[in-house]
Amino acid sequence: MIARDRIKADGPFAAPAFHLVALHAAGVVAPVALYFYAVHPAWAWMYWIDPAKLGGVAVLPLMVGHAMLVIGGWYIASLLIRRGYLGALLYIAGAIALMLLVLVVSGIDRIGTAADFLGWQIKRGISVFSVQLGWAYLVSLMALFGSAIYIAIELGRDGRRVRSR
Repeated sequence: MIARDRIKADGPFAAPAFHLVALHAAGVVAPVALYFYAVHPAWAWMYWIDPAKLGGVAVLPLMVGHAMLVIGGWYIASLLIRRGYLGALLYIAGAIALMLLVLVVSGIDRIGTAADFLGWQIKRGISVFSVQLGWAYLVSLMALFGSAIYIAIELGRDGRRVRSR
C-alpha cells in the first residue's frame, strides 16, 4: 500500500518497487527459511511433521515457496490496487494479521520450545533461548523486520517521487 502511487503509475513490476520486494524475498526471506528448515527442521515444522520422514531436498521447495509468497503477495496486492480495490486489500491484510496473531497465540508453546520431533512428543523440550535456536530466531526476526522497514521507507520516498512528476 505504501507503493500504491508507483503501482498505479507503472504497474507491479516497475523499478525500484518490485526490485526492493524481490531483493527482500531473495536476500532475507529465502535464507531465513533455508536456515530454519535445514538446521532446525523440527522447530520449523512446529513439531507437526517429523522431518526425518522428509528428504533433505524438501528444504529447497520450501525455501522457494517462502520467497514466492512474498512476491505473490506483492503481485496480488498490486492487482487489487490497480483495479481500485484498496478497501478489499485492507480487509485481506487485516484478516492475514488476525490469522497470524491467532496462530502465534495458539502455538506459543511450540514457538518457545526447542526440541527434536521425538523430544517434543515426550515433552522433553527446553526454552528456545537456552540454545542457539532462540538467538537465531531473534536475529532472523530483526532481519525480516529491519528489511521490511527499510523497504517501506524506500517505497514511501519513491511514492513521493512519482506524485511529484
